[in-house]
Amino acid sequence: MEFCRCCHLGQSNLLGLSILNDLLMNKIFTLAILPAVLLLTTVRLEANDESLPSFLRTHCVRCHNEESQEGDFRIDAISQDFGSPTDSMHWAEIRERINSGEMPPESEPQPTTDEISSIVAWISKRLAEGEAARMAMHGPVAHFRLSNEEYANTIYDLLGVRFEAERAGVFNEDPRWHGFSRIGSELTLSPSHLERYYDAAETIVSRASSLAAHPPKPGTRLRDNNANRPEWLDKAGIVGPVRDPLLPGMGTMIGNLRDAGRYRFRVQLSAMPSRYGVAPHISVRDRKTKQSHYEVDVVAPEKEPTIIEFEITANERDQINLANVAPGSNLSFKSSAPQIFIDSQQTQVMSPRTYKLTDEDGKAIYPLLLIDWVEVKGPLTDESELESREGLFPEDQNEDIDQVAIRLHQFMERAWRRPVRDVELDAYIALIESELSAGESLSNAYQAALTSVLTSKNFLYLIEGDAQKKRSQLNDWELASRLSCFLWGSMPDEALFAAAREGNLHEPKELRRQVQRMFSDPKIERFLTAFPEQWLQLHRLGMFPPDNRLYPEYDYWLEESMRMETLGFFREVFENDLSIREFLDSDWTMVTSRLAEHYNLSPVEKSGLQRVSLRPEDHRGGLLSQAAILSLTSDGTRHRPVHRGVFVSEAIFAKTPPPPPANVEPLVPVPGSSPKATVRMQLEAHSKNANCAACHKNIDPLGFAFDNYDAIGRWYAYEVVHSGQGDNPKVDASGILPSGDRFQNPAEFRALLANDMPRFSEAMFEHLATFALRRTMTVNDTDDLQALVETSQATDYRLKSMIEAFVLSDLFQKR
Repeated sequence: MEFCRCCHLGQSNLLGLSILNDLLMNKIFTLAILPAVLLLTTVRLEANDESLPSFLRTHCVRCHNEESQEGDFRIDAISQDFGSPTDSMHWAEIRERINSGEMPPESEPQPTTDEISSIVAWISKRLAEGEAARMAMHGPVAHFRLSNEEYANTIYDLLGVRFEAERAGVFNEDPRWHGFSRIGSELTLSPSHLERYYDAAETIVSRASSLAAHPPKPGTRLRDNNANRPEWLDKAGIVGPVRDPLLPGMGTMIGNLRDAGRYRFRVQLSAMPSRYGVAPHISVRDRKTKQSHYEVDVVAPEKEPTIIEFEITANERDQINLANVAPGSNLSFKSSAPQIFIDSQQTQVMSPRTYKLTDEDGKAIYPLLLIDWVEVKGPLTDESELESREGLFPEDQNEDIDQVAIRLHQFMERAWRRPVRDVELDAYIALIESELSAGESLSNAYQAALTSVLTSKNFLYLIEGDAQKKRSQLNDWELASRLSCFLWGSMPDEALFAAAREGNLHEPKELRRQVQRMFSDPKIERFLTAFPEQWLQLHRLGMFPPDNRLYPEYDYWLEESMRMETLGFFREVFENDLSIREFLDSDWTMVTSRLAEHYNLSPVEKSGLQRVSLRPEDHRGGLLSQAAILSLTSDGTRHRPVHRGVFVSEAIFAKTPPPPPANVEPLVPVPGSSPKATVRMQLEAHSKNANCAACHKNIDPLGFAFDNYDAIGRWYAYEVVHSGQGDNPKVDASGILPSGDRFQNPAEFRALLANDMPRFSEAMFEHLATFALRRTMTVNDTDDLQALVETSQATDYRLKSMIEAFVLSDLFQKR
């Protein structure tokens, strides 16, 4: 469907489509990012020494003055404008450093307990006095653009159309702030992005119209390898099913899909691991785009086949290929594949000119995949997809304009996630009438209006607040959108809309009921993927692929298994409502057979991701010892203790260390004539540098705790050093935390973290809030976060209970 875009844009003021200017001004309306690291930068100077409390003059000015400015920070000239968001963040950080005992350092005279209590109370009082002034600076309206992921989810829930918004080239990539891709002040809108929104809306509306007029008709196709079983096998007395054998590098077409849509595949198969224990691995990909749809390693004995089932979303005429890409095998069998295979004991039917599959003991020489049959069903349509389009489009070209207005009004309220005023609806009806007057059909005119709705700022942005009346709390419609975007990454469903319409969503009983209902909805899977991926910055996994000369065993499936472990671990904690203590230290994890091999665990007994128990000698437990985390904090050639320390600080303590000073000399390889040295030994030079020592003292121990793990997460007692003289040096994973607590190895470090649950739970609430509220936390949120920590203690920090408490809190419900 085409229409005149120039005319369409010419009516943009009337239709609410002049979104470019006000959306480009989004930073005016959204809350600015105020990371705690601001403390460590030079602040605005106003006051003199005499205006400071005596505590600061006695214990702090000596190191933080005009002459020394340790950490690039002066206390002798700090502003005392507690109504300023920026300055208040500085003071809140000073309070935390003093209260935790981190400042003044041990080498300086130490204050008494009463002195510490006095200065902490003074700062707290001044911060409280300035809170009203800081809150008054918030704009009356905040705009938060939907991320690309949220856009795709919302389009599907609104129209039942699957749109790949995150595919390269469709939209501009969403910027990230410390892993989070939802921060409002980061998600701006460029002119090029705006044009892509128009193109996307046209495509989506056209596809929805086509699906409404011609719903897909699912069919089932079965490819059974025994359907054409040669008669001579029976005459020769050879029994057993005929199977399709796939050696490493071999593939078979399992779907030549004529129509776009969702398809369900069922495959009966078994596997013969190689004589070295390597299991076959299935990779299901589109032959044209090479996009991976499904990955699994197969653990099923030859005589006990299993059935795997998976669904994919395909485009028109996609060709789906299933291949055996066994890890660690560089083989690629292109021809001379065995034509008939019964089982490993009936090799007389095999051609002598084909590849030898088994040795004299009947064990597979290469990981062998055996396929019995393949069933394809689709394209499939969920009832929810049909319901989303029901009654949306006019039934014929002569439909009365009043009926058209009713259809459009219902759609606009769902798309904009709030009641629609008559004047807003009238503008879109005027657009339809204008298109009709220009000779367009009702179908095209109506689709033009739907396209306009989807390119309005009311759809593209979550809008919170009221330009006419300043308020601090969300109304029920805004609360419904915030909640649905938090847990489902999408628009509210009808139950949430109904609660908002009734005006009782904000009531604790109703809100709790809705949260528990949303936990049980399949759409919660979006949260279980999006939140841990952003919190733990899993997008960085594979960003620096390991050097294949140093780590030849690293492959695509190992990397994907790493990602699956971490996401599966989070899902397991959520689904079983376990304590978040498990994130720090656990006696179990989630592995595939590939990852079990990588960790030197016992072979798993079934295919796919599964929970396994851990022993102390496995040296694993919690998130921080998982290969994904250890790999993304490495550089592809060696582990990086400083990077790992920064990651722990951000993920576990919600504290971002300051960036390193300029022109820091990088670590250089150990000279060939020198004794071999660990990375830790080389870092000692940095820790002795006065400009680096203060930060390295806090960061390094957090990273040294994991020095027993290499760049791809394998355990070793001796660090492998490729240059220098002598034996590989023994790893030293001991350290002293800023609190003074000591540890000797990763297990003791994990135990120390798990013993400080109030601190970790506060950080966890901060990460949840950053994800849900689309902004970073400020000093204004401190009391709310502390209240949540106290609440979570009563439930032993169980994840579901923490999320529910967060949603019911004032922090979640206020603007």
